[in-house]
Amino acid sequence: MKKGVVLLVTLFFIMAITILILANLSDTKNYLDKKSLKFTKIQMLYYVNNIKNEILKEIKNISGDNLNRYYNMNFFYDIENIKINIKLQEYNKYNINLFRSKDEKDYFYLSEFLKSYEIYDIYAFKSILNEFDSIKSNKQLNEVFRKLEQEIYPSNSLSEVKNYIGFIKFDKKTFFSAPPDKDLLVELFIEVEYEDNIMNAYYILKKNTQGVEYFEYSFK
Repeated sequence: MKKGVVLLVTLFFIMAITILILANLSDTKNYLDKKSLKFTKIQMLYYVNNIKNEILKEIKNISGDNLNRYYNMNFFYDIENIKINIKLQEYNKYNINLFRSKDEKDYFYLSEFLKSYEIYDIYAFKSILNEFDSIKSNKQLNEVFRKLEQEIYPSNSLSEVKNYIGFIKFDKKTFFSAPPDKDLLVELFIEVEYEDNIMNAYYILKKNTQGVEYFEYSFK
């Protein structure tokens, strides 16, 4: 019975997202058809924002445990000449900005995590970080890792830890620790392809407060 309920909840979630996506897709396509191509990127951004808003509405009333069932699932939509791919993940990363603190207690758990991958030179991280202001974007974070790999860790020793380190203020302790439901953050990845344009958007969503902690986008 329990498995049946879980399956039903999953199906309802997928159906709800699909209906909302298709409705927005139809409205946006009609609008795009009326505009010249120079407005395409602006409208794609507008459309992606609508998807983000609908996802926020849907995940608000789903518990963290149930939401976990949808992580790393790809939702594909392909209608006429518009293609969409959506994926959710739980945000559960150590905050690299903690290394700016003078108190070792503040970055104790992050240090222990790195040591578990045989990365012991914490002062190398602190030294590289001193070259930047507070890390506030993935672009800056990638540059930190690029410098670390170029100047200190030429091997692939950092490749395994990159996905577990972020820059958002987040109270992560042990590797397997998860935040309480009230503090849950969700990563949202959206790719939209329209004619010869591809837009990639990335959001960190606040599940309970229905806000956005961070976002970025790019066009190809």
